[in-house]
Amino acid sequence: MSIVKLSSGYLATLLIIFLLAFPTIANCQTKSLTCADLKNGVFYSYPKNTSDRYFSIREGAVQREANLTNGDTTIWQVNWLTDCSYALKYVSGAKTAPKEVLDVLKKYKLVYQIKTITSNYYVFTGHVDNASNVAFQTDTMWLHEKANVANNELFKPVDNPAKLRKEHFSDTSKYALLYLYRPGKLTNSLSNYLIYFDDNLMYVAKNNSGYLFKVLKEGTFKLNSKLYKDESAVTLNVKFGNTYYVKSMIHWGIYNKLYNFKLEMAAVQPEVGKPEFEKVIFQ
Repeated sequence: MSIVKLSSGYLATLLIIFLLAFPTIANCQTKSLTCADLKNGVFYSYPKNTSDRYFSIREGAVQREANLTNGDTTIWQVNWLTDCSYALKYVSGAKTAPKEVLDVLKKYKLVYQIKTITSNYYVFTGHVDNASNVAFQTDTMWLHEKANVANNELFKPVDNPAKLRKEHFSDTSKYALLYLYRPGKLTNSLSNYLIYFDDNLMYVAKNNSGYLFKVLKEGTFKLNSKLYKDESAVTLNVKFGNTYYVKSMIHWGIYNKLYNFKLEMAAVQPEVGKPEFEKVIFQ
């Protein structure tokens, strides 16, 4: 199925089809829901670190998903693996997705585990290919559309630090700067691992690499690294107008029976972080 731009009339038609096909959904809301009640239905999602809104219809082995922000549609094949976990395999759509994201969708399946169910939503974790793999996502799927949707953007990458000079970043700016880097090492240099910001996948940490992000909300956030079942975390109290440096490392050694490495995350002072960041390769 090719991607189409959705008109309000088309979305209304989808909703009418759903209500006619699933007349018992209203009754489900009056009782305690189980995973079985989620195998068919209409759902809304407002992913973290984005202002996008999604409308999905899950019917049997097919899930039709519409991005209400840009009009993209995506068709997925649904396969329930257990009572509370299912896999989505890309069929078509997602025309506006970056090429590297689309390549991943075509190559791998996405596996979701339902963790918590209420009368209004369910919480899930998302994994690539297998539920035993490290989660790339923890989020919420809603059973009703939200009347007011807040902007969920937490951070966004800066592709060129020189641009910041034109923006005149200062203590009055409405964002903070976060420099993240992994120093170069010979041992375990080929072992890449994932970095998360408040349970949102941020980037893949490569040996001798550095990344710069704008943090768009104030508050206390956890940054953590994950490789297999090993994990390390650091907490930042983010204030607009401030600059933060966080170093991620992987150490060689015999730390447990499973792995010969250990991850470490550390917040460092600018006088330490700035010269170290300048030695790595900016991504």
